[in-house]
Amino acid sequence: MTRRQGAEWERSVIGQMTKKTPLYVVVIVAVIAAVVTFNASFLFFEQKYNSKLNETLAGYSYFDKLLSVDEIVRANYIGDIDDDALKASVVRGYLSGIGDKYSLYMTSTEYDEFMKEQSGNAVGIGVNVIYGDASGIIEIINVLPDSPAEEAGMREGDIIVSVAGKKVADIGYYAALDMIRGEEGTKAELTVVRDGTEIPFTCERRAVKTLSVTYHVFGGSGNVGVIRLTEFNSTTPEQFKNAVSKLKDDGCDRFVFDLRNNGGGELNSILEVLDYLLPEGPIAHIYYRTGKESHYTSDAACLEARVAVLTNGRTASAAELFTSALRDYTQHGDYDAVLVGTKTYGKGVLQSFYKLKDGSAFKISTGKYNPPYSENYDGIGITPDIVIELSEEAASVGFYKLTDENDNQLIAAVNAIK
Repeated sequence: MTRRQGAEWERSVIGQMTKKTPLYVVVIVAVIAAVVTFNASFLFFEQKYNSKLNETLAGYSYFDKLLSVDEIVRANYIGDIDDDALKASVVRGYLSGIGDKYSLYMTSTEYDEFMKEQSGNAVGIGVNVIYGDASGIIEIINVLPDSPAEEAGMREGDIIVSVAGKKVADIGYYAALDMIRGEEGTKAELTVVRDGTEIPFTCERRAVKTLSVTYHVFGGSGNVGVIRLTEFNSTTPEQFKNAVSKLKDDGCDRFVFDLRNNGGGELNSILEVLDYLLPEGPIAHIYYRTGKESHYTSDAACLEARVAVLTNGRTASAAELFTSALRDYTQHGDYDAVLVGTKTYGKGVLQSFYKLKDGSAFKISTGKYNPPYSENYDGIGITPDIVIELSEEAASVGFYKLTDENDNQLIAAVNAIK
């Protein structure tokens, strides 16, 4: 029965009432009529909704397939099912299926930790580390200033062999890192080896500012400053400008920007760094899947210096935009930069994060970004002006242990600007 038919039925019944009919009977009949009309309308729209839903699901047959699998598993699987882990796996599987190699799903905990790191702040003891695959140890390559590790007396080069009494070789690198991080205010108990001697340390975990920029004067003296950027997060621009200023104070007027193993980072971070370096003009052009475009420019203030950009196959994304932007301006006669090293990774697409109701989040590729004047390099990479591989001797030492004396790529970059 439609709403109109219900209304007509309601009027006809009430019209048949005589003046002698009690009022309460009229009210009851009116209520019944209203209920019948509502139910008829509800059933009509419910059927219409279900029909539309079924039509939609028919276009996404994997929903039906997934529901069938879930029904069979829950009826027959002998083990226990962790629904949270299952939901996370389903989302990860979906993202894997779209063919976007940069897509990623994070649980709420993982996303919160990621955002802290991107903001330049993380909870831990304040060390940058690398993993020794063969020996199953964690080596400290940097101790952050004003960190719990520095206050406890830990040093660059210390080898972490156990965490909370458990050997790194037994529990694995990532499990050991999780144990080192922990919650703010709690204590991390570590054992390190220094000069062949085991030394126990206890550090209280707290929020520390991550270090994405390190710097030094090449060879300890001279006029070439070396600045290594490991990523681009929200604190990178401040750290980068500070590094340039300190090296200028030390007499440097030429710079090597070492972007080897820099996987990229935040868009705003790289834009601010490029604005600081480049004269007035375009920095980047971004074209989104939705059709939206964003174009970013630099002001007239710039760093006037002869520079070399050092890259390798792990220089990617924002680090490649940095590299290509300096090359573009040099080719246009507005800058003085030379690229040294090996071809970059080739990632010219950007990702957007979407946070879900439960605090988890995922990212997918949503656009491409082009350098100021040249073409997009996605899947191609950027070939340096001076191509030079890391020597076998340097490679055997390990990238993070290289010095000015044995890093042949860095030496080539310094010679290129001298």
